Amino acid sequence: MLQKKILVPFGLYETDLKGVHYALALAERIEAQVYILQADDPMDADDSMRIYMGEALSDLINSARQAGLKVSHYIAHKALKEEIVGLVKDEHIDLLVFGVEEKLNKRLLLQVKPLVSSQIIQVRGRKNMH
Repeated sequence: MLQKKILVPFGLYETDLKGVHYALALAERIEAQVYILQADDPMDADDSMRIYMGEALSDLINSARQAGLKVSHYIAHKALKEEIVGLVKDEHIDLLVFGVEEKLNKRLLLQVKPLVSSQIIQVRGRKNMH
């Protein structure tokens, strides 16, 4: 049986972390390999957010690897849409996991969807109760 492959695009939003959490939990259940594609330099992020999210992602990857999961981490150097489509085709990705709370991610999902045959899961965050 071929191992399933999951791709998670990652920017600097809280729902991107939720997407990674979801993908890792799913990968553990179905013994899949996870590919994380990190946006190179999001323009709308300040340095503190970039550092925080980078450290959070690094911690998640390290924990997953220690737990025995296969996790590959890529940095997107071209347009994220092109990188996603390229990875899906090159690595034969079975499933895309998107955090979709942010407008940018929703737009990216709509652009990628017609270009790939992989199944897509949209992870939504819970609304904050204040």
